[in-house]
Amino acid sequence: MDSEHTDKFLHAIQILHIELDALTHAFGMKGDAVNIMLTGVIDYDSFGEPILKAVFSVDVENEDILSEALDFLRFSYEGPFEENQYPDEDEEYESENWWRDLFDDLDSPEKLN
Repeated sequence: MDSEHTDKFLHAIQILHIELDALTHAFGMKGDAVNIMLTGVIDYDSFGEPILKAVFSVDVENEDILSEALDFLRFSYEGPFEENQYPDEDEEYESENWWRDLFDDLDSPEKLN
């Protein structure tokens, strides 16, 4: 991985983080908006172990809101490692199953391609 290229990328991302913070202030949303942003790249140390080089920003009012936001991220994440994320498919949870409405008129999601 080209270290200089990575550093330039992360610097550009840092500028976006600063712009988002400026927007939050410009719209008077400080204290109402929840911002948790992490952008990074996987690099490798001298032993070949993966390390994350990242820029992050966190703008939350308190630890309870941070915990709620992190729970939301975990709940919303559909990782490639989960066999069956929805063990009880008969149970309807709007926040988990919103995407199913997109496929009501299709036989399978593959038809979208």
